[in-house]
Amino acid sequence: MKDMTHPVVSLVRGSALCVPLCFGLSTVAPAVYAQPQGVTRGGAHAASVGATTPKTDGVPEWSDQNCLDMVGDDPFGARDYAQDWIKRDGGRSARHCLALALVELGDEQEAAQELDDLARKEPFVGQESAPSQRVVIAIEAARAWLAANQPTNAISIAEYGLTLKPGSEGLTLVKARAQLELNDPDGVIRDVGALVAHSPDVGTDAYVLLASAERRRGKLQQAAVHIAKAIDRAPESPSALLERGIIRGQAGDAVGARQDWQKVLDLAPDTHEADMARQDLAVQAADPDVP
Repeated sequence: MKDMTHPVVSLVRGSALCVPLCFGLSTVAPAVYAQPQGVTRGGAHAASVGATTPKTDGVPEWSDQNCLDMVGDDPFGARDYAQDWIKRDGGRSARHCLALALVELGDEQEAAQELDDLARKEPFVGQESAPSQRVVIAIEAARAWLAANQPTNAISIAEYGLTLKPGSEGLTLVKARAQLELNDPDGVIRDVGALVAHSPDVGTDAYVLLASAERRRGKLQQAAVHIAKAIDRAPESPSALLERGIIRGQAGDAVGARQDWQKVLDLAPDTHEADMARQDLAVQAADPDVP
């Protein structure tokens, strides 16, 4: 069976971002920064900010919630609202909303730099400057750096976030994704392995990432154990099924691999995981040595 080493993928939408790595990271974030689901990049732009912005006596109501509520349905409107709010001393809340809107509009690099600065740089003023909120923003920044294909920067901000909250699951996992992008499975095994050992009730993504790293290092038995834990937690997780299929294929179980990849297609046909499953099925079908 040919070696398949593409990264595990299931994209990000926890507190904010959807990145090309698609890693399914579920980050706990304060409700005030929860991004609406169903975001479509480049959505229709309202005729003016006022068309979508709540008003009192004709004056826009400036608030992070109003801005963030627009990010999913109208990222252009959210961008304009945030830029106008910045001019009216909206401060860090306005900059944060602007960065999330830029992510949805495809400007991940500018968004990543803004989020990175918000997490790291003083002055820290207001509720959004609390260490717990800066941890959330650090995760968002790491995801945006990944989306901008800059995993080294993603690791840097994740490590900074870990100084604020050592042992954070969200930060450890987004760092692990960047480590896999940089072909550092040993780093993932070290960091995520420690996370799992300390908190065995972590989410599905931790076990998927750990199994992926172990598989890349040829540790198929350990990878099989950890991917089984992921499947136990989420039997219909496309990322877990994709990874189990790769592990099964490399272990010589071609039938089991096909079953897993086909299930990915059945469950989530329009996802990045499905694209990877199709590629793996095509590789398997073209291999004369595979039964």
